[in-house]
Amino acid sequence: MKIKKFVAPTLKEASALMKKELGNDAFILSTRVLNKRTDLGIQKHFEITSGVEEELDMVLAEVDNKHTNKEETFSAELMKLQKKVLGNQRAIINSGDSDTIVIAPKPKKRRKISSDQLKQYVDKLIYQEVSKPIIKSIVNQIKKSEEFIDPTNIEDYVITSLSSIIPTTSFEIKKHGKQKVVAIVGPTGVGKTTCIAKLAAISKILNNLKIGIISIDTYRLGAIDQLRIFSEVSSIDMLVAYEASEMPGLIKKFSDKDLIFIDTAGRAQRNLTELKKTKEFLDVVNLDETYLAISATNSTKNLIDVTKKFEIFDYSALVVTKIDEGVVYGNILNVAVTSKKPLIYLTNGQVIPDDIIAADSDFIAKMVVTGEIS
Repeated sequence: MKIKKFVAPTLKEASALMKKELGNDAFILSTRVLNKRTDLGIQKHFEITSGVEEELDMVLAEVDNKHTNKEETFSAELMKLQKKVLGNQRAIINSGDSDTIVIAPKPKKRRKISSDQLKQYVDKLIYQEVSKPIIKSIVNQIKKSEEFIDPTNIEDYVITSLSSIIPTTSFEIKKHGKQKVVAIVGPTGVGKTTCIAKLAAISKILNNLKIGIISIDTYRLGAIDQLRIFSEVSSIDMLVAYEASEMPGLIKKFSDKDLIFIDTAGRAQRNLTELKKTKEFLDVVNLDETYLAISATNSTKNLIDVTKKFEIFDYSALVVTKIDEGVVYGNILNVAVTSKKPLIYLTNGQVIPDDIIAADSDFIAKMVVTGEIS
């Protein structure tokens, strides 16, 4: 994956720079606010960290662009390409004629990983509270691939192995296409309202979409006021539903919107009566997607219980909040694998719209192994 940062006075300008250089396939990994010194003094700027997958033909094009008629230079470039494919193994280049080139790896004796080195990573995963079946699966994979693993690449192998079992998905919507309605449900205190504010701001600023927000969280003290202040500051329209019967009319009022977010009241997963009340509001709406918000600070057992109890809403993806407050991250891995629901977003703070990250399996796997958000 190609990673690059773009800085501009506004998020919209930073996004435009990203798309101009990396194309429409580029996606945002994270955003943050910077205080940058300019001729006019210290000014607020926005930094986007973006990524785009590199295709094999891009790697080949890199070689072609640097190609010259000198055989020695050409061979050197092939060696670089070979290293990308075969790692640090030495190569034998046989160029019998100008049209035939054979690259063959030269066997190199690897230093095998010791039982102590393997135990070191097992201990890391245990500390991160990764479930025993997952740890056992990773250890079995390592043992089956011992000939390819040595002390220099074992961590990368563990991260890649974990990444392969983490389901993720992405948020997609086209401007002036079919209207999309998205609801976020979840327990109390996980940060659903803040998450909706972030997604609404990003959708408006970066994608230039017309956004509407409907709140049915009329139970929590100050919830409506919090969202109303955000809507006024961001110039995003907001409506409130006090009864389920009001929902179709509110959706109709937002007929000109590209995207509608529905903010629900937080409910304890064991209070089935309250869960059903929330469901009554959503059942009268043609929802396109429902996300379940869960907190990274909760235990695996608690998170799995939440994902099971909230199946009443037939949610399609998970939003993991408060990763900046988490001590370990194995619980995120465990719940994604157990629930078989993809992760779509991670949130890492209270700043709107900066502290939200599109879910990436490699990023999450690295969090689990290293215990760090990087």
